Amino acid sequence: MRRREKRRQHGVRRVLILVAVIAAPAGIQAQQTVEFSFGELSCLVEPGRQTTLSSQVPGVIDSIQVEPGDQVAAGDTLFELKRDVELASVALERARADYAARRVQRNQRMIERGMLSESERDEIDTEMRLARMQVNLVNARLEQMTHRAPFAGLIAQRLAEEGEYIDATPVLELVQLDPLRIEAVMPLTAFGAITVDDMLAVELLAPVEREVSARVHRVDRVIDATSGTFAVGLTLDNPEGQIPAGINCRLGAL
Repeated sequence: MRRREKRRQHGVRRVLILVAVIAAPAGIQAQQTVEFSFGELSCLVEPGRQTTLSSQVPGVIDSIQVEPGDQVAAGDTLFELKRDVELASVALERARADYAARRVQRNQRMIERGMLSESERDEIDTEMRLARMQVNLVNARLEQMTHRAPFAGLIAQRLAEEGEYIDATPVLELVQLDPLRIEAVMPLTAFGAITVDDMLAVELLAPVEREVSARVHRVDRVIDATSGTFAVGLTLDNPEGQIPAGINCRLGAL
């Protein structure tokens, strides 16, 4: 019985075979891919990041600068709300700030000579500071009317149109295609055999149909007691954008 148990444990330890896949330069450790024999496991290729963009403030869409399929960089302007009132407010507050600055300048000589009381000096200084703060406030409100890409990616959907009134209404869907994310469900017997930064072989199914390597970035520490499985997240580099999101894949040998 003891010999049989030892043979069984030895077989489990041999489930993972490390295969060197990159010839590394001298002094640099070669990257390795984990080849496992749990059978083929289904997985799904998903966008690295995905978000539905809406407006921070209610208003009417003035312009949408992108269409589905467009590539955007982080910080690119995607859409703007009508902002005539906000622009007028900015002009008004700037005029008030300029007047306050001129008032300080006119009274500077009196201040230097001590001809103004402390309360009068404080009133003039406070008026100028408040005017400048008000300009910053209306500029911040104006900036909220312009909506920019939070990260580089692809416009997947356009969910609203110009001239439409929105209030937390979805306007655009943005997805990141480099890197991609792979989600897989592993059997309980694989727990402890796969760790973060391992490289796993991934077979991409139609329409790509090729084999790649993906890096493990997450191993769930909570096991689903009902199914006896746990989830693993992988990162797949896609610098050329040739691999689409939403396709099926299998984990297996290279």
